[in-house]
Amino acid sequence: MKKSVEFKLCGKEAKLEFNIMRLAKFEKALGQSLFYIMSTNGILRSMDINFTIAGLAFGLEKELALDEAAETIQKHCDDGGLLDDINDAIYRGIIASGLFIKAAAKEAAEE
Repeated sequence: MKKSVEFKLCGKEAKLEFNIMRLAKFEKALGQSLFYIMSTNGILRSMDINFTIAGLAFGLEKELALDEAAETIQKHCDDGGLLDDINDAIYRGIIASGLFIKAAAKEAAEE
């Protein structure tokens, strides 16, 4: 059950949606397991800039190269946005994929 998550990116509506392949690419870019990251001890520690870049690159409807994702994040922040805006959407997108916590997938997509 994958659901898309809507959020504001550079002042415009954007959608993130993760499936198994996109999550595999995300993990590969990070060099660590999303199962670890989604664990209680992992999420806050793992939400660094690389997490944001990879999550945005592989979660957007039209996937981006990592450098394009970094440029988009820079523009978002230059326009007054925060990394947390994007990280929140990435986290909700991972949950909404339904691969980690089934009961929370629908709720995460709707927040």
